[in-house]
Amino acid sequence: MKKHFLTLTALSSLLLAVANAQAAAPTAELQVAGKIGSPTCTIAAPNNGVYNLGAISASQLKPDAITRLSRLTKSWTITCDAMTYLTITPTDNRSDSMAVTYPGGGATNHYGLGFVNGTGKIGAFLILFGGNSSVDGVPTTMCKGNPGQCTVQAGAAYLTRGNQTSWATTNNVLTAGRVFKTDLATDAYLASTSTMNGAITENTKIDGSATLNFAFAI
Repeated sequence: MKKHFLTLTALSSLLLAVANAQAAAPTAELQVAGKIGSPTCTIAAPNNGVYNLGAISASQLKPDAITRLSRLTKSWTITCDAMTYLTITPTDNRSDSMAVTYPGGGATNHYGLGFVNGTGKIGAFLILFGGNSSVDGVPTTMCKGNPGQCTVQAGAAYLTRGNQTSWATTNNVLTAGRVFKTDLATDAYLASTSTMNGAITENTKIDGSATLNFAFAI
């Protein structure tokens, strides 16, 4: 009986092995998912991007020299829903009214402030980028120039009309992230009364306007 039992046991094991050989092997699916597209970003600009110079007395104007005004600084935050690179390209909406250049800045860094006394030019302003810049909380600086051809600046620098500026720490290498922060400051000056076509005898609106074009790329 013992021998017969062992024989049955051996036969059962053989049948089980055959059954396993005929059964389908288990499988599992591995998937790679995601989404390619443009991120959605929101721009938080204090006072909706308005830099108010306040009331300025016409008595401050000089016949043949510019009048420098105090620098105004505001902190901007751009928040995106996906990792991205971010660049800024400024456009001067009052380019025809840009007056003589501010000392220390090239002509392409200046933006007009509007007209007075017909074709008289009120002055100009510059936009300074780079103070307290960061990406996702990590300090960065600014890189001026198109992607792949940008040069990192040692500190803050003026935005150049029509040229891209981005967040970076190394030449030609932009910094990607979700939350971009920087200070944007304005350095404005009023032209001489000769450039304004004479003295200002009534209230005049300072009308500087620049569009900052933010480009997002994965």
